[in-house]
Amino acid sequence: MKIKLLNRQSLKALFSAGARPKESNFSSLIDSMINKIDDGISKNTEDGLVLAPQGKESDKVISFYENVEDELPHWSIELNQEDDKGLSIVSPVSDKEVTQVMHLQKTGAIGIGTSKPRTALEVDGILGTTARVGTYILDTVPADGEWHDIITGLDGCVAFEIVAQVGKEKTGKYALLHAHAISTFGKSHHKIRKTQAHYGWFWNKIAIRFTGSTYNYKLQLKTRSNYGSGKKINFHVSKMWDTKIMELFK
Repeated sequence: MKIKLLNRQSLKALFSAGARPKESNFSSLIDSMINKIDDGISKNTEDGLVLAPQGKESDKVISFYENVEDELPHWSIELNQEDDKGLSIVSPVSDKEVTQVMHLQKTGAIGIGTSKPRTALEVDGILGTTARVGTYILDTVPADGEWHDIITGLDGCVAFEIVAQVGKEKTGKYALLHAHAISTFGKSHHKIRKTQAHYGWFWNKIAIRFTGSTYNYKLQLKTRSNYGSGKKINFHVSKMWDTKIMELFK
């Protein structure tokens, strides 16, 4: 049960001239002030504003109320004093139940809707975006009809999603490629599934392939014809499988 809060005017009345404050009134006065040790709050030049949970019984650091006398806050920021020492933004449903909104781990991992993210960003819910770009590689290579490396030093099992585009204005030469490229070591039975669109002749298209040795292979792109001096294939790559992703299952 919450202790009834007294505002400044009420406290001043209790300690006005001629008043005889009771022990409980002094308690109200003391409780109205901030105590660095008990309240876990202080300020210094090195750290700025310092906040800490009030004891081991609660992880709450800050709570946001529409009215300070409400039973539950609308939002709370919590510091996990056990486990990963992470910082959470939650929306309390009851005294013992909260809706997890965002969780930040000291490792840098971020959880949306979950307090235990297993990757750099994990979303427990429906994810919506207006666009998606693979940033594993975001680059260009010459559109000169020759093969060019886009990913090198590959070993083991890999899977990538590639989107590539090339075009030459006012020539009727354009091509767009969307591909899923998977391989189990070099010189294996690679599989590249391609969806392509092009304007003009067949040789305006973009080609893609794996090449190399068993333990050191690469992925390459090229145009089937020379688009001319200075023209580039613009492409971006998303990584879908490699040895680092395999570590999530250990």
